[in-house]
Amino acid sequence: MKKFYSLFAAVILAASVNAQTTTTVFSADFDDVVGTGGNDGSWSGTVAGSAATATGGFVYDNMYKGDKCLKGGTSSKAGSLTTPVLANLSGVATLTFRAGAWVGSSEKLTLNVSIIGGGSLDITSVTLVKGEFSTYTVEITGGTSSSKLVFAAAVASNNRFFIDEILVTAPTQAVVDVNATKVNLVKNTVVGNTLMFAGKADVQILNMNGQVVKTASVNENTSLDVATLAKGMYVVTAIVNGKAVTEKIIKK
Repeated sequence: MKKFYSLFAAVILAASVNAQTTTTVFSADFDDVVGTGGNDGSWSGTVAGSAATATGGFVYDNMYKGDKCLKGGTSSKAGSLTTPVLANLSGVATLTFRAGAWVGSSEKLTLNVSIIGGGSLDITSVTLVKGEFSTYTVEITGGTSSSKLVFAAAVASNNRFFIDEILVTAPTQAVVDVNATKVNLVKNTVVGNTLMFAGKADVQILNMNGQVVKTASVNENTSLDVATLAKGMYVVTAIVNGKAVTEKIIKK
């Protein structure tokens, strides 16, 4: 079953409030891979014995054909998969993928995840479950159009894994009618050292690269010290009365 997850963020422009949506940066479902193992419920024995040939900018090392998925490694060789460049990546994004471990008595369960070409990940390894797919979510920050993702066995011996449904999504904006959805969040959009709030909320302040630079819980008519923030433009996001709200502020 294919599962998609979203990273919610938005940018407010002029006098509009923007609904939170995402766009697909990269997707690989391996539905064209013809083999055995993984999606057909087989996780051991002689399945996934045919070597997979990398196409479309992928790089494979000891990768094999599963049933609409790939298997990495053998009992003595580590498998790894490197994606093509994430040409549409800029700043923050969310990676999701499905993976599971080979069923063996001494099978290792660690799959390493890394990013090259720019950016960082909030987690760099996941623990797999033998004989079934699980969905994993990793947050990307500082990504670039040169970034690539690498999935690799932690050790060479008995660290076989199946992988499927690699998806990278990034926040985009969808402008909606301000008169229908306007909810006040901040009182002063041009800020010196103090940001005043119009309602109770858990807020995040993001720079224009999408990085969270400050978080706080605020109440109506309370202030937040932002003196340490550099001059420039920021976006304040929160959930107010059940509605996602974003407002642009300028730090003087």
